[in-house]
Amino acid sequence: MTAKTLNESSQEGGGSVTKTNKTMVESLAKWVAQLEWQDLSAEAVEALKKRLLDSVGVAIGALEGEPIQAIRQMTETFGGKPLVTLIGGGKTTPVDATFYNGAAIRYLDYNDSFLAKEETCHPSDNI
Repeated sequence: MTAKTLNESSQEGGGSVTKTNKTMVESLAKWVAQLEWQDLSAEAVEALKKRLLDSVGVAIGALEGEPIQAIRQMTETFGGKPLVTLIGGGKTTPVDATFYNGAAIRYLDYNDSFLAKEETCHPSDNI
């Protein structure tokens, strides 16, 4: 499978098309990296606060879960340079922290969604 690329510029009607190898994810990452807090609408800030609070709350509730404790033990077993914070305390590698924190966020919430017409995924899927 190949990543979709975006055209930086294009001209229709037989004109030239300039293509880049930049994927949609790279373009989105660039946009997010350049975004300033003041660029966000009040509605976006409120939605962000709710999603973040939901995700962190569910993760804290999951800390005593057997799978989450097993993942925590795995991060300690694998070791590595402790650069990134684990929800609940401690630090580990970026990869292990992503796995642990993501699992904790997902463990109790199940991210249930009913995808109806014009409905998106679970609101915290992008956190």
